[in-house]
Amino acid sequence: MADKRPTTGSQQPRNINAEFRAVEGDSNQIELSFSSEFAVDRWYGPEILLHDQGAVDFSRLLSVGTVLFSHGRDVNYGKMPIGRIDKAWLDTEQKKGRAVVNFDEDEDSQKVKSKVLSGSIKGVSFGYGVDSWEEVLPGKTSSNGRFTGPAYIGLRWEPFEISIEPTPADPSVGVGREIESHEADPASGRDNTINSGKEDNTNMARNKIPNFAPDNGAGEGGGQPNNEAAVREAATKGERQRVGEITALCREFDIDPQKYIDEGTTMDNVRAATLDVVKLRMKPVTTGGGDFRVEKDEADKFRAAASDSILMRAGKEPEKPADGARELRGMRLRDLAVECVTRKGVANAFRMDDDSLFREALSPDSQFSGIMNNTVNKSMATAYKAATTTYQVWTRKGSNPDFKPTTVYQISEAGDLANMTQGGEFKFDEMSDNGGVQRSLATFGRAWGFNRQALINDDMGMLVKVPEGYVRASARGINKLVYNQLGSNVAIYDKQALFNSNHKNLAITSDYINTDALSSGREAMRVQKNLRGKETLNIAPAFLIVPASLETESQKILWSTSDPTSNNAGVANVFRNSLSLVVEAELDSYSKTGWYLAAAPGDVDTVEVTYLNGNDMPKLESQVGFDFLGIKWRIFIDYGVTVLDYRGLYKNPGKIPA
Repeated sequence: MADKRPTTGSQQPRNINAEFRAVEGDSNQIELSFSSEFAVDRWYGPEILLHDQGAVDFSRLLSVGTVLFSHGRDVNYGKMPIGRIDKAWLDTEQKKGRAVVNFDEDEDSQKVKSKVLSGSIKGVSFGYGVDSWEEVLPGKTSSNGRFTGPAYIGLRWEPFEISIEPTPADPSVGVGREIESHEADPASGRDNTINSGKEDNTNMARNKIPNFAPDNGAGEGGGQPNNEAAVREAATKGERQRVGEITALCREFDIDPQKYIDEGTTMDNVRAATLDVVKLRMKPVTTGGGDFRVEKDEADKFRAAASDSILMRAGKEPEKPADGARELRGMRLRDLAVECVTRKGVANAFRMDDDSLFREALSPDSQFSGIMNNTVNKSMATAYKAATTTYQVWTRKGSNPDFKPTTVYQISEAGDLANMTQGGEFKFDEMSDNGGVQRSLATFGRAWGFNRQALINDDMGMLVKVPEGYVRASARGINKLVYNQLGSNVAIYDKQALFNSNHKNLAITSDYINTDALSSGREAMRVQKNLRGKETLNIAPAFLIVPASLETESQKILWSTSDPTSNNAGVANVFRNSLSLVVEAELDSYSKTGWYLAAAPGDVDTVEVTYLNGNDMPKLESQVGFDFLGIKWRIFIDYGVTVLDYRGLYKNPGKIPA
């Protein structure tokens, strides 16, 4: 079946016997059905267009689609539209595509409308492309259980245009071919065509013309009278047949037939050329190192532009605004709702009252709720990047796959290698651990809503400021919990306080930040021992962590070229630029004098912030309200804070300088 698979994206036609109904209140509007799940025989096998919810994309039909007469190929009407498409929707009960079309006021369009309403024209054809296929093998059942193979099912497809067809489809030659009968156009030299489904081409038809003998009036040689009119009629009929068959075949595969018609190409050669075109379309796409991009569709572009326009109205300038965002920034939320409802096929949306409009805009098949979600997500991401928390600088980031408590072990150093005598026995070394540190996760979250009043009042704060506030609250909660471990001196895995004399990470005498105090802290970290006491860890402090009350004094000691605690200006400041300063106001609520040293998170374990699957960004979920008109959001994040080891941390209770 590899050579018989249908291609995606290319336009194909279909015909159905339509159901026409005049729309009450508008003399130019007609409701019609234009598609169904009727199986069409294609060159690759029976084709079925799925009519389940979500299978049909009407966006292109509603944005640029139009109403034509005979696909714009009629010699009298040409390619000019005869009307517009006001509404299109999916009838999931009867499995049909339906539309409301509005005929133009010109004479030709009104002529077609009158023939439709009188019943003289009963056919509709439509052009479409399929984006996704399901192949159902002979005797097998489709994934939805409704079709039996062999069949190719268009799972995702979109209509391009709707055509009023003068003659409905002929079931004997397969739905998808319309029977055409146009009068010849002497100016263009094009004959009328009949799609008869036969295989004869022009040359074959001409070979069937009788060989008449010259008319000598006596019937000599047993010949027939010379009838030039019969010869011309037979030749014309053969040419019409060739043109009709070429046109039908090329239309099936979205190929321009004019070249083959003008050059007198036979049907056999046209079939061969068509097969070459189909093979080329099925050939895998290779970039060859070139620039290959997948472009966004129109709906995605509009959603991105609308979201950025809302952010700009709220005073938040996106880093790279989407194309069209600046043009949309003058639109209120109601204007965007009207645009979204119109795009999904609802006529006169601007005349709807606010409640009806927003209820329609928040339906699942509208872009409006997607624009709202996109705006909130972008607000969250911007706020997350701008967060002023400090814990990320010196703590370690961890990950848990679930909410079950996990144990993290600190493994001791290995024992010294023993001096072996000749014939001596190798002895096993017993390494140890710290008994393990339990870490676990919890979920923290909030919910808020964007209700009817906010929609009507065009409230930007609910879309921008509220999610920003919750993102900051999320980061603030983690920040508080981290510094609570330091400030409240929590008990850790060994049941002792994090900073105490047994851990050798608490200053013996309290002192303000100066060269001697920093030197004592650095020395205490350098001489820390591993679990078995056999290895000196030589840990170097990387961060000086202070409350806001000690910020100025800390800057003096870290940035001065000379030692600020010395009376001699010529004494160099040995700690200049040697430590990264972390100023955290959370610590002021515990002590205005205490300060800390911390090792780099890549050198030794200290405090870990653990996230579910490593996801440190708050998650957002939305739901269109059922019990109220609006959208509900909830923001949540899963994390835990754990002290893994004390050796990379040091505290001095400190004192205020005199």
